[in-house]
Amino acid sequence: MNRYTRIFDSRGGLYNRATGLAPLARETERRLLVERLSLAPGLRVLDAPAGGGYLADGLRQAEPTLRVVCLEPSATFAAAIDTRHVRVHGSLEAMPFAARSFDRVGSLSGMHHLDDPAGFVRECVRVAAPGAVVALADVGRGTAPAAFLNGAVDRWTETGHDGHFFATGDLGGMLRAAGCRDVSESLCHYTWDFPDLAALVAFCHELFGMVRADATTVETALRDHFALSVDATGAHLPWALVYATGRVD
Repeated sequence: MNRYTRIFDSRGGLYNRATGLAPLARETERRLLVERLSLAPGLRVLDAPAGGGYLADGLRQAEPTLRVVCLEPSATFAAAIDTRHVRVHGSLEAMPFAARSFDRVGSLSGMHHLDDPAGFVRECVRVAAPGAVVALADVGRGTAPAAFLNGAVDRWTETGHDGHFFATGDLGGMLRAAGCRDVSESLCHYTWDFPDLAALVAFCHELFGMVRADATTVETALRDHFALSVDATGAHLPWALVYATGRVD
């Protein structure tokens, strides 16, 4: 069993439960990727790894006529994928699709768990049709999210967290090496947003599977890494991902 599947067979259900608790908390994060895919009616779109279908749901909200395929190796994680999408259980490094099958390929925040992220990107490009857009988003090396994930989350989960994060230029470089043109990459800062601090802490407790910690410990860990803020609009967790986009010849 590969590392990704082992992790999310264990905590994919908790991740899905967190999304149910606060389905719009990461909306800005998702929107930033959806916008980079330049959607149009009727396109064939691959979401990989799809998790519980969070990105796929956002894609369909943005353009209801899309044909969205969710590729997810963990059956536990995939259990929450909406039946409007096509659910496929299979390898991320050897995708069960023919070449040129998709008009768009999106990947949100799952690559840092993969044993071979460059191989995954090559597969994303292989299954993309000429003119297709491939858009990736994941955790940047040296950022506060990276320190939190490989620090507090690693300590308080049952599976540990040893994420392979991405230095400046890594994601864009993988896209270029796989044959993409018009490659762009940027580190984007935004917030995860909640109605109150208790909701923020509960979400992170579930999303990251921090089952060895209580709510007070989770809040302390978050405050150690992030400048949490609470105002009249709710509670906010600063976050950041690297977004990279390329077009397939």
